[in-house]
Amino acid sequence: MGVTLQETDELLVAQTEIRHLKNTIQALRDEMEKVRFERDEAIAAAVSEANQEIQQLRATAGALRDELESLRFDKDEAVHGAIKDGQDEATQLRQTIQAIRDETDDVKFKYEDQIEQLTRHARDETKQLHDTIQALRDELEALKKNNA
Repeated sequence: MGVTLQETDELLVAQTEIRHLKNTIQALRDEMEKVRFERDEAIAAAVSEANQEIQQLRATAGALRDELESLRFDKDEAVHGAIKDGQDEATQLRQTIQAIRDETDDVKFKYEDQIEQLTRHARDETKQLHDTIQALRDELEALKKNNA
């Protein structure tokens, strides 16, 4: 009932393959975590940048309102020109804000899609690894029964 050299070699090959598969799984997990981290950083940076720009735009809009109030007392014509300029700038700022929001959404969807693909790939590979492990177990069990 001793283990033969061939069985020992096959067991070592199977163990080595399992170790490689585990290392591959860990590498995929590490890569997925890295992608998640990079995505989260990119989203946080984009949100932070958008929030800073919104604050600056609000401060600019507040300053423009104050300036318009002081100009109202000077000349009606100057006020109308300033209002028109302010409206144009507000439109441009809204367009800029919308462009930043669109860009943020694009980045978010891109990274979510990448994460979904990596997750699907990892899940498929994990299933294949489980199937391989089961097949190796079945084969090992069959070898044990044949030798018994």
